Amino acid sequence: MGLFDGLLHRARTSEPADDHTAERVLDAALQQAEDFGLRRFTIDDVARRVGLSRVTIYRHFPKKDSLLSALVMRELRRFLSKAETVVDAQPTSAAKLTEGLHFCVTFLREHRLLNRLLRTEPELILPYLTTRAAGPVAEAREWIAGLVRAEITAGRIEIPDPDIDSFAELLVRIVLSLVLTPETVLPIEDDAERRRVIDLYFIPLTQRFTPTADSRPATAGAPTADTP
Repeated sequence: MGLFDGLLHRARTSEPADDHTAERVLDAALQQAEDFGLRRFTIDDVARRVGLSRVTIYRHFPKKDSLLSALVMRELRRFLSKAETVVDAQPTSAAKLTEGLHFCVTFLREHRLLNRLLRTEPELILPYLTTRAAGPVAEAREWIAGLVRAEITAGRIEIPDPDIDSFAELLVRIVLSLVLTPETVLPIEDDAERRRVIDLYFIPLTQRFTPTADSRPATAGAPTADTP
């Protein structure tokens, strides 16, 4: 199994280790990978950076691949946890879509390690986001479809079951495109611009499936359902 195979599923279904030393090692590993990439990544460099012996690191991570796998897993868990927190905090389906998309695009476009790999070592990650992306796309689609079904259960939207996966995959592919090809004529370089683009082009999707009239997002500066 490759480093990125089944990653999202594993991040969603496995529990993170509660170990202070392991967390220190992962912090140092992240900084090392951000600074030098994965080709030049060594346990010796991580040991020097964190101030621990190689033997101590090997007790927690028996080989380099296990350390890298744990590192990528932790970053993905952090992404999923923050994304779900952002979505859960919103009062309407449209706000969940606006803030959820905004968070995902912003987090991934600004993630130092991801962008380092895409820029300097694309062969390590790009296939899993393009030609070999069927698995990751399916896992991301399943995750978003679960969030959509929660909205349906709550009675805030009505989407025919055959359309749920299509809607979820559309969102996945939009985010992937904006991350993999950051140069765009879309005005998304700051928070306000990103929210405006989402509001203009994607909120109508939510309104199409919303049985009530309160589908406008509660974002700063945006009109609400009560605004004339």
